[in-house]
Parts: sequence; structure tokens; C-alpha cells
Amino acid sequence: MIPRSRTKDTAAEVVTRSQAGKAAERTGGVLMKQARHAGRTVLLFVDTCAQLRNTGRVLPQLMRQIEMAGFGSILVLALVAGLTGMIMAMQTGFELQKLGLEAKLGAIIGATFLREMGPIWCAIIILARVGAAMAAELGTMAVNEEVDALRVMSINPVRFLVLPRILALVVSMPLLTAIADFVGLAGGALVSQAMFDVTIAKFKESAILLLNGPDFWYGVFKSGVFACIIGTIACDRGLNTQDGAEGVGRATTSTVVLCVVFVLVADMILNTFIQNVLRHVFG
Repeated sequence: MIPRSRTKDTAAEVVTRSQAGKAAERTGGVLMKQARHAGRTVLLFVDTCAQLRNTGRVLPQLMRQIEMAGFGSILVLALVAGLTGMIMAMQTGFELQKLGLEAKLGAIIGATFLREMGPIWCAIIILARVGAAMAAELGTMAVNEEVDALRVMSINPVRFLVLPRILALVVSMPLLTAIADFVGLAGGALVSQAMFDVTIAKFKESAILLLNGPDFWYGVFKSGVFACIIGTIACDRGLNTQDGAEGVGRATTSTVVLCVVFVLVADMILNTFIQNVLRHVFG
């Protein structure tokens, strides 16, 4: 006869194993769902690349998207970049002044903006302002069955809806990154001159000593990759929206979250690639 205490222990172990099995099943289900979403997004990007030959047929939509994504984002991006450059100069300058190295402000702010802050700020502004709008617009079309109507009329939704949006970001974001770099450096130079007596000429000379031509182009290259990531995720989440207005809200929120995560992951990978490969090739 099995002791009662041992029977209770055995029952508790069964319950624990059952709970662990259910937790593992839920975790596996979530991982499989996310893997399917990732695969679907990659296939959407491949399909979009295959539609590049039809760019001439979507020029009106492309120009409208460039106007919305590019020109509509200049003011807010310039404001954010300029203030960031000023704040960096202020905070860094006080510390460098203690060491007598305030003349190095140009090198520090220049390297930070050209290599990181310019592309990252551009990506954050675009994903928050344009990526979310793309997901909401396409999501509304999906729940209203407008995307299905395009298919009924033999119009490829990827060519008509996705291609101009991704191309608009690929064209706009490198230009916006260049603007962010210039405005950020200008803001840092103004604060350096006003607060630390570092003239604009000294600021520029310090930046040139550390930076070289490829640094700017590396940032532009990163912003082009970020554009593909943001555009593809936004379009995928929008086209696969369900459950009406609530689904549109979820698609918009998930677009912003996923874009932030994957932009930062891509930035880390690109930094490793640039440091270990491109700098050895181009200097």
C-alpha cells in the first residue's frame, strides 16, 4: 500500500509537469507564430524587389509617398537633430572642459551623428510618423476589403500599394539622414562657440581630424537598410490586419514596436559589418 504522503507528492508532481507542458506549448505556439510572421515579411520584401521593374507604372503613388515621408518629416527631424546636437555639446563640453579638452567637441559630436545619431534619429522619426501611418492606412484598406477589391480587378497589391511606399522610404531616408547630420553638427557647433569658446573653425577642424568620407556614407547606407526594414514591416502588418478598428490599432502598435526592435538589431549587425569588413576595404 502506497503511503498517503507519497501519493500527494506524486499528484503534485503530475500537476507541475502538466503546467510546465502547457507553458512550453504556449511558448512554442508564440514562437511558431512569430516565425511565420517573420517569414511572411521576408517573402513580402522579396516580392517587392521582384516588382521593381514596374516602378514606372507607380510613379504618381511614389511621388505622393515621397512627399509625405520626405518633405513632411524634414521639420520635425531637423528640430530633434538640432536640439540633440546642442544638448550633446552642452553635456559633453562641461566634462571635457574639466580636462581641458573642449576643443575635441567637434570630433565627438561629428562621430556620434555621422555614425549613429543621424541614421537612428531618422529611423525613429520615420517609423513613428510614417511607418505607423502606413500600417494604419493599409490596415483600414484591408478591413474594408479594398485590398481584395484590387485583387478582383487584377491589380497586384504589392505593386500598387507596397512598392511605392518602400521605394519612397529608400529614397527619402538617406537624404533625411544627411539633413540630420548637418543640423546636428550645426547645433553642436553653435553651443560650443557660445558656451566653451570653441570657434566654428576649430569645431570643424576637430571633426575632420577624426572623420573621413566613408563615415558619412556608412550612415547613409545604414539609413537605406532601415528604410527597407520599416517599410516592409509596416506594409506587412497593414495588409494582414483583421478584426476591424481594433485590429488597425493593434497593427499600428505592433508596427512601431517591431520597427524599433529590428532597427536596433540591424544597427548592431551593420556596425559589426562596417567595422570588420568595410573599414578594412575602404578605410
